Amino acid sequence: MAKFSRISLISFLLLTGSYFAVAQVNAVEFGKNRVQYKKFKWSYYQTKNFNIYYHQNGEELAKFIAQSAEKELPQMEAASEYSLQRRANIVLYNDFAEMQQSNIGLGIEWQNTSAGTKLVNNKMVVYFEADHEKLRMQIRRGVAQILTENRLFGDDIGEVAGNQALLDLPKWLTDGYISYLAQNWSTELDDEMKSEMLSGDYSKFSKFSFVKPELAGHAFWYYIEEKYKKKMLLTCFTWLRFIKILIKPVCRFVKRNLKRCWQNSWNTRMTNTTKTLPKENHTPREAMWMVLP
Repeated sequence: MAKFSRISLISFLLLTGSYFAVAQVNAVEFGKNRVQYKKFKWSYYQTKNFNIYYHQNGEELAKFIAQSAEKELPQMEAASEYSLQRRANIVLYNDFAEMQQSNIGLGIEWQNTSAGTKLVNNKMVVYFEADHEKLRMQIRRGVAQILTENRLFGDDIGEVAGNQALLDLPKWLTDGYISYLAQNWSTELDDEMKSEMLSGDYSKFSKFSFVKPELAGHAFWYYIEEKYKKKMLLTCFTWLRFIKILIKPVCRFVKRNLKRCWQNSWNTRMTNTTKTLPKENHTPREAMWMVLP
């Protein structure tokens, strides 16, 4: 049975220097033109693996980012078993309002996005939220995203566009892996997952993964690590590049079986949870099922 589960898992995942070198930059173009209410005079710190761009009053934050990024990178490279191929760029804004009216990422609706790292053509865009721990998490997420996307799609813009179109991986699968790489599964994530499953809002995994792609994907990769160990997870993630080569009948078979295992695992956890809840808070069992297409 263990051998069968291992084969099913593999088949499914086939389917589915000087530390601170300071330099001044007087004119840096990051994208198209946009009317800006504030002119930015950019400078940057260069470290072994990152260029950190900052502007007025951002020097101390830039130093913090440089130290944090260099500290986090080796850990995340080891976790993903993949190394940064070339120096990455981090663009720092002193607050969210500054980022909203910048020239970076005109295709992104900043006002509609929640707090977090934005990646624009391999530039990591971060901003300060008056909380250094939140800024550190933005850096971790940005590094995780760069490593993940470079591994799957390459780091050349043309190569990325072509491979993204070819692979067409679901958002929950990639965003979930980035979240998985950036932070460990926690009590907070576990509580959020239980809350979503007990809400009765989702009768199918497809709906849940559409509404909460990052949470759904993170829970999926966490399950794979718990069930099959991390080494197998990393191997399977690498094989995602070959997702298109499996024939459809095999894809459907292993997809159905692996997802059922995940569903049963979470159903068991939910059943144990509801035993401790007042009767009026119980959710019908069918509403808790993550019924997977």
